Amino acid sequence: MSNLFFVDKISTENIQSIENEEAHHAIKVLRLSVGELVYVSDGHGKWISGPISEISKKSLAIRIENTGETHAEKPELVVVQAFTKSDRNKEMLELVTVSGADRIIPWSSQRSISKWQSDSREKWMITVKEACKQSKRFRVPIVNNQMSTNEILNEVKTGFAIVFHESAKEKFSEISLPANLDRIYLIVGPEGGITEEELQLFSTINATVVRLGAPILRSAHAGFAAMSALQTKIGRW
Repeated sequence: MSNLFFVDKISTENIQSIENEEAHHAIKVLRLSVGELVYVSDGHGKWISGPISEISKKSLAIRIENTGETHAEKPELVVVQAFTKSDRNKEMLELVTVSGADRIIPWSSQRSISKWQSDSREKWMITVKEACKQSKRFRVPIVNNQMSTNEILNEVKTGFAIVFHESAKEKFSEISLPANLDRIYLIVGPEGGITEEELQLFSTINATVVRLGAPILRSAHAGFAAMSALQTKIGRW
């Protein structure tokens, strides 16, 4: 399997260099050799691929053979995820990234257990980028800073909001999505669930409340299940 690395800028010449932590990982951890095929992306959709042509102590060079660009698709798929237990956040981020989320918004809900720290966004971005490498995603999802419930309400007014809750009578598979949407928000609560007060607030902006099915999923897994169902419904999968 060819490895994917991220750089700040894709070269316009015939050679792409990889340096710093990415180079260290390729050389010291993966122990890649000259001639091995790798992919390199700027995280915004542009990518190149080619064999490693040179390896030094702190960098490696790629001979560019193929180039391409993955463009952003519409609708934008946004996961609004209430903070999960700290040991579950990594798993949640990996799952929603590999299932195709374009943006992830951390939600400070009433029943969120863990707290957003000054370095939380940086940690989330690291996990998201690593998941992109595993899944060969050339566009790295955006991770917003934490938002309060009121901020979430203002944010999701710009698109079609779907709230997942076990009390809903309607299943996700039973709803119809409006045509020509720019943005779809999938709103997932914490381990303790979304409160009745929060559900009432979402109803004031005409959010659609649905359930995925009979089993109640962990908060860390619900976003992945919702993304998978949505990808199928809109025809990307």
